[in-house]
Amino acid sequence: MTTGPARALLRRLGQFLDGFSTCFSRQAQRDAASQYLDGLFNDSERKSMQAMHGRLSDPGQYQALQHFITHSPWDATRVWTQLRTMVPPRSGILAIDDTGFPKQGTQSVGVQRQYCGALGKIGNCQVAVSSALIADGRTWPLAFDLYLPTSWTDDADRCAAAGIPSTVRFREKWRIALAQIRVILKAGFTLTGVVVDADYGSNATFRAGLERLGLAYGVAIRGEATFTVADGPGPLTAIALAASAPPSAWESVTWGDGTTGPLTADFVALRVRPTKGRGERWLLCERSATEEKFYLLHLPASTALRALVALARSRWPIEQQYRELKDDLGLDHFEGRRYQGWMHHVVLTAVAFTFLQIERGRPADGPRPTLPIVRGWVREIMGLLYVLHNRRLLHMLDSFRRNAPLRR
Repeated sequence: MTTGPARALLRRLGQFLDGFSTCFSRQAQRDAASQYLDGLFNDSERKSMQAMHGRLSDPGQYQALQHFITHSPWDATRVWTQLRTMVPPRSGILAIDDTGFPKQGTQSVGVQRQYCGALGKIGNCQVAVSSALIADGRTWPLAFDLYLPTSWTDDADRCAAAGIPSTVRFREKWRIALAQIRVILKAGFTLTGVVVDADYGSNATFRAGLERLGLAYGVAIRGEATFTVADGPGPLTAIALAASAPPSAWESVTWGDGTTGPLTADFVALRVRPTKGRGERWLLCERSATEEKFYLLHLPASTALRALVALARSRWPIEQQYRELKDDLGLDHFEGRRYQGWMHHVVLTAVAFTFLQIERGRPADGPRPTLPIVRGWVREIMGLLYVLHNRRLLHMLDSFRRNAPLRR
């Protein structure tokens, strides 16, 4: 990156971060927040505090940076509130999902043996519930909450040791998700649909909560869910209804592009009445060469099949967001054990991710750059600043220039 664009990028980063200045009550907190974000952007492989601190251009004391994350009383909720005001798109599909943070031991806040998507199996991990807006081909993190199992919330001593406030009580994941949605609606976002996996979508109470909020949805469900059909037999499972649909009712639909080509499957949509719920909904059945999938959609009866597929199949970008948050910004690298430290790390990671997404949307010639490419630009600048502020490295570079090894 040349000098002019690098200066412009740094200026935009500074202006973006200035928007959060009121979230920190003292200059020392604002300086530490800037340092931590520098660390998330820099080229350290691990985003643990010690690894990031070693690559900061102006590191200060490690203990001060550690205190800022683990014990400083600034409010992560206030930063989330400000971040939501700075997300450019104000309308889109909301994707809700879990993400796991594999851990060793029993001391990290919220950890226990539970299903971990990162491992693809039950393992020792933390789990977070997150909401992300999908708009204009990009995702925007709007909320993250740590799920605290009853093994934690029922143990007052364990909670106190991890700094969990006494007001925090056990909440099922679907309740956390509904609370996030209410906060996002209050922040002024227009949600054209809500998409979730089958762990949420199979919960009739969760779906009723979405309906009370007046929201359309396209949720994955399990094939064992039961429904009735007008003028049909008694309750049938989604699997049985798909099997009873004539071959002529199925239609091939392409909904996106994968790494190996177009993403295509056969679909059939039926108007059904859930046995747990009121009113008719769309049951969307998907069949490919390897599997069957099922979705329940709260959309008008006149909705075309391709529109049903477009909503039901719109959740995939959140998986890419998780990969980028973890691989590029170290979302899952936090090694502290305290509740407040986890909350602080996650919201600052979301701030960094949002800046990169904004940069991706800047007008440019050619296709839109990927998030890793934009992060590479920022990392290049941070690496240069690290060298410029490190006198020992500058002397080494100057010596190399004047007397290069292997010079003949």
